[in-house]
Amino acid sequence: MIFNWLKNRRRRRLLAQPFPKDWEELLQRRVRHYRYLPASHQERVRQIVAVMVPEKEWAGAGEFKVTPDMAVTIAGQAAVMASGFDEPYFFDRLHTLVIHPRTIRFSPEHTSRNPNLPAGMLSGIAWHRGPVVLSWGEVRNELTGHSPGRNVILHEFAHYLDGLDGNTDGKPPLPTAARERQWYAVTEAEYLRLVGSARRGEATLLDHYGASNRAEFFAVSTEYFFELPHQLRERHAELYAVLREFYHLDPCAWLPRIETPQHEDSDETGDYQRFRARQRRQDVSQLRAVQSMAAGDALFALAMDHLRRNRSEDAIRLFDQLLEVDPRDEESLAHRALAKVRLRRFDEARIDSNAALAIDPGDPDALWARGEAYLQEGRAQEAIVDLSAALESSPRNIEILRARARGWMAVSRPQKAVADLTSALEVDPHDADSFADRARAYFALKQTAEGNRDLTRARLLEPGMAWPA
Repeated sequence: MIFNWLKNRRRRRLLAQPFPKDWEELLQRRVRHYRYLPASHQERVRQIVAVMVPEKEWAGAGEFKVTPDMAVTIAGQAAVMASGFDEPYFFDRLHTLVIHPRTIRFSPEHTSRNPNLPAGMLSGIAWHRGPVVLSWGEVRNELTGHSPGRNVILHEFAHYLDGLDGNTDGKPPLPTAARERQWYAVTEAEYLRLVGSARRGEATLLDHYGASNRAEFFAVSTEYFFELPHQLRERHAELYAVLREFYHLDPCAWLPRIETPQHEDSDETGDYQRFRARQRRQDVSQLRAVQSMAAGDALFALAMDHLRRNRSEDAIRLFDQLLEVDPRDEESLAHRALAKVRLRRFDEARIDSNAALAIDPGDPDALWARGEAYLQEGRAQEAIVDLSAALESSPRNIEILRARARGWMAVSRPQKAVADLTSALEVDPHDADSFADRARAYFALKQTAEGNRDLTRARLLEPGMAWPA
């Protein structure tokens, strides 16, 4: 009782203080939902963030340092989830958040000592009494909008909410038996449909990972409820309705629709292929989606569109405008560096990359840009170092894999180039450039049959390109 009284008194003191201006700016910039929320819900988000950031323990894995900006970003995403609840909800049972710089991977020694630790490479983990463990590299990647429907913060906090009744079973605490029956009737039918579709290899809006078990189904459904609500309501109206009732939020009422690629739910290529498909769509719907965003986001989206279409000068002009407003916008710095590399302005590209890395030493785009600059200058060993560091946090980025493969070729290690290009083709099995590059590596290894096979595939995929003979 005394502890609760002291905690409540401390919270009242925190809530009485003005909300920091830099935190407000960060929420506006990094938490996409925040700027669209009704004013009363924005106030609720600020209340939750004001308590969560100082009250929770924000622990970095190893020597990784969790900055206040990271804490505000993560707390802001979690607060959006809870912004519709009747009273401010501060995730009271959660005391610690552990942030890893990149992919989460526990050593065999750790997993053998603690059977609750999962094996493999992960982007997040949550236990119902904590901690919540997150990969900052994955969070950063998702903030760029490259993975529509994905949000590891929402996913792991959904697991936390799921476990509040003592069981992480896909059913969060519900107020009445009638609500529980309705929840079970809808979610069980939807879950079984997803399981069947996943087994048959059918394309679905919901990620097939949600078919792993009912807990993952709830977490994946939560991601899509907040990230792609319009598509979820159109294709799974009853599921959307029970989630709306649980969260006391209706994202379709205030969040602009994000257009997804025609084949965004193809199960054979995953998130990065969905991003590649979106890159190739150059139609009116993309421009309308950009126009519906806030001004800053629209400018960044247009700059990225110019970059994807190799309009480097136009991209740089827009990134310049963004950086006039916020000189510490590391995403704009990193992508401006990539644009300058394409124009062979290598010294300027390195300056931008170094500035971005001073803000975030693990920024994969900045490392990629600096690595590309080194590579094109003939400094292959330095390039490989930067590109390898970039791949630690973005292991499925095929453009970085292809860049490192070129580095391996430059230092006469074609076998390593084959390995990187094979990894790229596991992400995108239909990438003609990767087939052509791997063909060159095979030819260097005197594996003529394999090289001719890959070259044939490249020509079939992109018959109009001038592939080497």
